Amino acid sequence: MRIATVFISHRAPRARTFAVPAALVLLAALVCLAPTPAAAQRDACNDYANQQMSFDQRARQQRCTGWTGHSNYQAHYDWCRRQTPQRVQQAVADWGSAFQRCQFQASGSPAAGAGRPAWNIQWVQVGGGWRSGVYRVATDRCTHGAAGSYCGPNEDWRGEYGNGAVTQWRRGGCQNPVISIRCTVTRAP
Repeated sequence: MRIATVFISHRAPRARTFAVPAALVLLAALVCLAPTPAAAQRDACNDYANQQMSFDQRARQQRCTGWTGHSNYQAHYDWCRRQTPQRVQQAVADWGSAFQRCQFQASGSPAAGAGRPAWNIQWVQVGGGWRSGVYRVATDRCTHGAAGSYCGPNEDWRGEYGNGAVTQWRRGGCQNPVISIRCTVTRAP
């Protein structure tokens, strides 16, 4: 075990020393550096802002008509910081549905001209009780891009998934545990 030496001097011509175990010094440093709930929210808002930027970039590449998103990272981040996690999650789902409608229209399918989404999608936790809302969309694919779908280059689960496809997610943000979720797609009535 390494020993850190701490010098203490109180008007003495010679410094006195005492040994502090390195593990104790390391523990003190870790306590000072531990993430706070506010830091976790900042990470979730970073995920949110990046996802919104991605939606906007892809929607503009596909020349989506009626797309109202924007690529102002700071505006997305600041908006997220003022919201509850549930409101942010709902916004991601709403923008995801809008993006799916955009993709359907850009596909050139004759059904896209009808302007009506033709599919219901839902994410369901594999081996658990969580379910997303059911969203009526224009394509038969689930878009995955909620906060917690990108937690670094080794945890990038964003994308589109077909019926029955399983992917990973850190529900509520990158600070939470990984769960498996399955895309379910049914024809809308």
